Amino acid sequence: MLPEQQDILWTFVTIMFTLFSVYVFINVIQNCRARPGVNAQKWGIIFGAFILLSLYQTNHMFDLNQQEQLGYIRWQVLTVFFLLLAWGLFFKGNDVEDQSPPIVRAAFFYSTISILLAGYTNWLPQQRSDPPPKGGAVITGDITMEDFVDMGRVIVFSAKQVAGQKSIGKGQCPLCHTFDPGDNIGRCPNLFGVEERSHTRIKEDRYLNSPIAVGVKDGGSGIVKGKAEEVPEEYRRGGSPDFNGEDYLRESLMCPSCYVVEGYGKEGDTISPMPLIHKPPISLSPVELNAVIAWLQSKDTPGEFAKVTVPLPSGDDAAAEEAPADDGGEAPLFVTGDETPEEIINILGCPLCHTIPGVEGAVGALGPKLHEKTNAPSRMKDARYEGTAKTTKEYVQESILNPSVYIVMNEEEGEPYPDGVMPQDFGSKLSVNALNKLVDFISNTEAGSEG
Repeated sequence: MLPEQQDILWTFVTIMFTLFSVYVFINVIQNCRARPGVNAQKWGIIFGAFILLSLYQTNHMFDLNQQEQLGYIRWQVLTVFFLLLAWGLFFKGNDVEDQSPPIVRAAFFYSTISILLAGYTNWLPQQRSDPPPKGGAVITGDITMEDFVDMGRVIVFSAKQVAGQKSIGKGQCPLCHTFDPGDNIGRCPNLFGVEERSHTRIKEDRYLNSPIAVGVKDGGSGIVKGKAEEVPEEYRRGGSPDFNGEDYLRESLMCPSCYVVEGYGKEGDTISPMPLIHKPPISLSPVELNAVIAWLQSKDTPGEFAKVTVPLPSGDDAAAEEAPADDGGEAPLFVTGDETPEEIINILGCPLCHTIPGVEGAVGALGPKLHEKTNAPSRMKDARYEGTAKTTKEYVQESILNPSVYIVMNEEEGEPYPDGVMPQDFGSKLSVNALNKLVDFISNTEAGSEG
């Protein structure tokens, strides 16, 4: 069982406590009616209040995950303790009887056993089965352009849309880009019409000279701007060395700072916040990168592939490529915890948006810097904070499992970072061990330790 899930045993116990408080209330009222001298109104109010308190606590328990339930159950135990104390005072003060009825002792016996059982099951090591690895089939020379374009779509969006969640593939593109006319989340350019723009943009003065001139090597990627023949050999296309629309798309993926669309960069639109997707953590292979280009060239004209200029991969080109799983999609991502914290961070794609001290290449600027040892204590005191964390580790875990609880302020822009950009499903992708490793690592990151 993962920490973000509810524990059915704790849920059972909290319901039992509420039913027990109802039983006590009924028992008290019956005894009050049987004894004219007893103040029924006073005792009814007292034990009615216990019912309301138990109902509130039970309702609140349903909103908590397993780890939070473990901490909250003590308050219900305390409530039941005072309920028993008040019940005992009622019995003794009104000479009802010397001890509680057998049914009460039986109910509390089962509640005690349930608590012990729940504690024991949560003490045991938590386990979760890992999904099977992706299929090992390879792309052959028989692949069609439609298949190749769809491969690019899967890299961008993943194979299937999960209800209520943003569909994001290996390329992580939808975290920042939009693709339909008029749709713009304000973080990176809308890619509708990008195929047509790829041919005209390379002729614009701004492209030719900003932020670096054609023929100059970009320091971050090592790519020479506007020179198709200077692209790393494994990614280089064949044929004419003349720079064309396909080359512009490839350059945009491998060297996003070679040209920054106006209004979408840092430091006066001279640096792009987009990562190099052929480098870790995304690490698209040459075939995968070409598939994305093929999809970008054809996405605005579904079913038509006349504008696609990248060649189909041969069996030799794709011998090491993984094919989609049997259901037509990628195997689900799951981090077992055998990985190092740095590997977990790269698998989840955190460096795409965050700067993380101690992780090579983690210099993302789309989200807040992860200096949590420095920042978490003050954020938990922020008036906008609505979470339940009391320690840095609790805050970090909460921000991973439920990132919308608190949206960090972007001090440069004077407004919070956009909500809904960070994936909401990390809880289903991390084992308990992996989550603990990640929380421990990020909880110790602090400003000034990027080097």
